[in-house]
Amino acid sequence: MRRLHLAFLLLMVVALTLAACTTPTPVLPDVSSAGQVIERDEVLVATPPAAGEMMRAPEAEPKRGGVLKTAWTISPTQWDFHQGGVCTGCVMVYDGLIMWNVADGYRTIVPALATDWSVSEDGLVYTFNLREDVSFHDGTPFDAADVVATFDRIINPPDNVVISGVREDLNMVASVAAVDDMTVSFTLNQATPYFLEALAGDNKIVYSSEALAENNNDLRSVMMAPGTGPFKFSEFVPGEKIGLVANEDYWNPELPYIDSIELLNVGAWVDRGTAVLTGQADLSWNVSADTWQEGATREELGTALAPCLNSHMIAINNTVPPLDDPRVRRAIHLAVDRQAIIDAFTPVWEPAFVTRWLPRATSYATPVDELLTMPGYRPDKTADIEEARRLLAEAGYPDGFETTFTAWTLAASSEVAVPAFAEQLRTSLGITGEIKVVDRALTPEILQTGDYALFKSDTYASPVLDPYPLWAQYLHSEGSQNWSLYNNPEFDALLDELEQTTAVEDRRELVNQGLDMLDENPPFFLIGFCAHSPMWHDYVKGLSIEQRLWSKWDRFETVWLDR
Repeated sequence: MRRLHLAFLLLMVVALTLAACTTPTPVLPDVSSAGQVIERDEVLVATPPAAGEMMRAPEAEPKRGGVLKTAWTISPTQWDFHQGGVCTGCVMVYDGLIMWNVADGYRTIVPALATDWSVSEDGLVYTFNLREDVSFHDGTPFDAADVVATFDRIINPPDNVVISGVREDLNMVASVAAVDDMTVSFTLNQATPYFLEALAGDNKIVYSSEALAENNNDLRSVMMAPGTGPFKFSEFVPGEKIGLVANEDYWNPELPYIDSIELLNVGAWVDRGTAVLTGQADLSWNVSADTWQEGATREELGTALAPCLNSHMIAINNTVPPLDDPRVRRAIHLAVDRQAIIDAFTPVWEPAFVTRWLPRATSYATPVDELLTMPGYRPDKTADIEEARRLLAEAGYPDGFETTFTAWTLAASSEVAVPAFAEQLRTSLGITGEIKVVDRALTPEILQTGDYALFKSDTYASPVLDPYPLWAQYLHSEGSQNWSLYNNPEFDALLDELEQTTAVEDRRELVNQGLDMLDENPPFFLIGFCAHSPMWHDYVKGLSIEQRLWSKWDRFETVWLDR
């Protein structure tokens, strides 16, 4: 616990942090500049694929062979990827029916276990023809029964299974049925323009119906149930690494190119970057700012920034006075300089983009040039702070008020990001209070109990590029992840209309109306959506890292080594 009026200590921390940005080495690109990020593009997912289309590396004549070594956290607590199991890279043991195309930077969707698909005229029935002569790694043949068992478990989970996140992504699915042994149909509750985006998600993998039956539908304790993917599980050394080897009988004859992968367990970002710099690893998706800067000076290394679909944000408990007043929340929205907070924590955390309620990668996002002229987002805060003070006075708090700030024990949160946010509120609006420091693992409990006022919880993340799932989960009054307890009937009505609307331009108009509503009546304080900072050796090919529409790292089966 610490009092925020110890401003001298706070300013010293922030000053030292900002000083880290002035080192002689190149700094991270200004992610608020439109010209230095990956260009947004329309995602082309509506047209069924050409016959025989499969994923492959974007380069001509990729080489075969070799071992890829990666560096990031590898510490799975369980192995069921539909029940919240996490292991970046491990899902390549499996396939989905369809998948985002690694080779073009995740701009299109390509066939996987389904060779093609068709859609009924009313948009309610999707029929998928399945790939023949595919087997799971244990030799079990793949067919429609596996697809039905997998997705029925997701949409109708048994009592002993807790489907985490995946179920909500597929809320539109009413039923899944086998038309015959090699054909399945998904019947939707209503026409959903982003259904294919959701189905292509990395966690929409297909499990063996036999494995599910043998384990009473619960695979958490089964170390890598058999999949059909380009890699097979080979070993797990707790705390050290996971090993994957090429599936020589993979249904896509083009893939994989490499012989094996060593997923090295490297938790600290600076250690990940050091592993790449020293040649202990070939690739990492997210390294510390200082190692990224060093990598950017080396000819043999590649670096990039890729927009994320998850954010940095300050959750606001909308039921705690005076934060229950929309005028107070809008005052906070206007007064705090988002870019200053990003500049403060970037050297010790990760880059981020100033954005407006949506990830930068989606084509629905407000263009950067326009965004930076808008109240709350523009760099000049003079008029914004004046309006924020007027709103606080109108709400009955002309001199500010006391509250509580909650931060993670992680230094980037408790010693940089939250103090920087709190100091801006103190100096601009007279809002003061204590900083309460908690373990990051307590985040779900704190959010569920509502035991917070202002909490940097970073719990606003999109499963797809379309805005509806993100907003419905986090901002609808009945949303399952509406941790801020936001209740805006006007916004609820707009979401209900958006759910029913399929025409792109009509959806865009509704989304723009929603953005305006959220600016006027903010549910929480959005700092911005993050940017991942990958670094790799220049012989690592096949991944289109510099062209990625957004950072999505669970699958990288098109990788090959040019050495």
